[in-house]
Amino acid sequence: MVYGGKPSTGCKNCRQRKIKCDEQKPSCTQCTGTDRVCPGYPHLFDLVLRDETQSVARKAQRRRRRQPQTYGTVVGRAAAAAPNAPAGGSSTPAFEPSSALATIAPSAFFLPRSFHDTPEQQAVNAFFSNYILIPRHPFSERGYLECLLPLYQNTRHDSLLSLATVAMALAIQGTSPPNKHCRVLSQDYLGKALIKTGKAIRDPIESLKDETLIAVLLLSFYERVLATSESKQISGVHDTGAVALVKHRGKENGKSEISARLLLAVQTQVVSYHHSVSGGMRIPSMRPVYVDHCIQTSAPFSKTLADLDSLRPSSFENVASRLTSLSAQASDLLAFANPTLRNCNELPSHDQLTAILDHATKGEAQLSAWPESVPHDWWWKSSNTFNTMPSHERKLYVYNRRVDIYPDIWVASVWNSYRSTMLLIQSTILQTLGFLNPPPLSRPAARIVTAINTVQDLVDDICGSVPLNLGTKTFGGPADRAEVRYPDDGVTMPSSDYRKSAASLGGWFLLEPLKTAASAISLREGQKEWILSQIERIQRIYIIE
Repeated sequence: MVYGGKPSTGCKNCRQRKIKCDEQKPSCTQCTGTDRVCPGYPHLFDLVLRDETQSVARKAQRRRRRQPQTYGTVVGRAAAAAPNAPAGGSSTPAFEPSSALATIAPSAFFLPRSFHDTPEQQAVNAFFSNYILIPRHPFSERGYLECLLPLYQNTRHDSLLSLATVAMALAIQGTSPPNKHCRVLSQDYLGKALIKTGKAIRDPIESLKDETLIAVLLLSFYERVLATSESKQISGVHDTGAVALVKHRGKENGKSEISARLLLAVQTQVVSYHHSVSGGMRIPSMRPVYVDHCIQTSAPFSKTLADLDSLRPSSFENVASRLTSLSAQASDLLAFANPTLRNCNELPSHDQLTAILDHATKGEAQLSAWPESVPHDWWWKSSNTFNTMPSHERKLYVYNRRVDIYPDIWVASVWNSYRSTMLLIQSTILQTLGFLNPPPLSRPAARIVTAINTVQDLVDDICGSVPLNLGTKTFGGPADRAEVRYPDDGVTMPSSDYRKSAASLGGWFLLEPLKTAASAISLREGQKEWILSQIERIQRIYIIE
């Protein structure tokens, strides 16, 4: 809806006859003098909220007819020269993915005089606005989405990266019921991107480019979104391809900051999904979204992570990257312990259990030192935001009156990754000590109590981050809704950037930590049920079946 000039407050008859109405009540003089029935006057809100889009469009068309139709822009020339443009030079020009960023990065892109808001452009704009262009703490960066914009700005509209980005954007847009047609459209772009991927990884030059690696990571993201929303098994082929590309690139991984960040993103993704395979749980009504990597079938997990770690420049390290390295060691522990502890056909020997316990103790000590390295402003604070709610309503969103506030949801996500990893280590320790069956009052028995208390504290911390990520949202997809409440510090209200990031990403960031927490043992009564209810809430919000 746009502004189309000062509205007329006269009656409908006078407006149609284009004469001045004196607006007398109950009937105007023009109508009573000509024996017409005066229909009355429009309400003020109807005037303020009227839709003048067609009026403005007609005015724009009249202006264009008076001016020569010229295109002096990058997008305009490409659209005019599109091979599939219809004869006659009219109708909608071919979609250029990069043109969707014109409103976001005006210095880099220029729009033609006639802009056609296609589903692709809407999806790409929403994707960059809700997932990419949101401020975040710099030390929390360990993914690849923050690297996408500088690479995407300089790519061709028909490149692998552009096609993968459009496919990803349409897939996310299609998770909302009114936009299901975008899911079908995304599959067309996915097919084109896969063809380009096959050519790129065989090309000695293209295979070394950052654009190729981040496109493969986007395709992995695409598969994960569809697998989660449709409850399908992840094949892991794109994760395998990303690991192979990183190894193939060798020293190219350290040539720039973007290259180093992409390497860290591959490491983080490999570690995260190995944890899902090793320690995740099956959630009712939702088939497990687990992935079997090549690192588990063709090579030892620890060797793969060591190979990736050796490729990362020593100068590139932050709080999140240090956690990734420590989590890799925990994954090595799980790969070492699980075959023994989960062997139903044979009980583990005392020597095997002792070796697992020693390995777990070492991993616990190294991971426990990580919180000492985080910035001071990363530590969470308590909030009383939802205490004014009725008790029965507050329990839907808050567990045990625990509401924690972090600088942003990315920082909270890094903390929850730490907690998930520590939970897996503590679970391994408890399983091992359970097999050893230590006598009461012994040091191993006391350690069981300590591990149970640690597990409870970690799960409580994860539950405390739920209000920050989800607020009071229960449905509506990844879009922000004005009626949703989020916690605040009592001084300032949540910013629009925070609300946008929480609405689009908060549930996704919580899903794996909550699944890990739900699989923990010895939780207090009712806590597991509350965690499962939050997982179901995330499923409703993001239309996960």
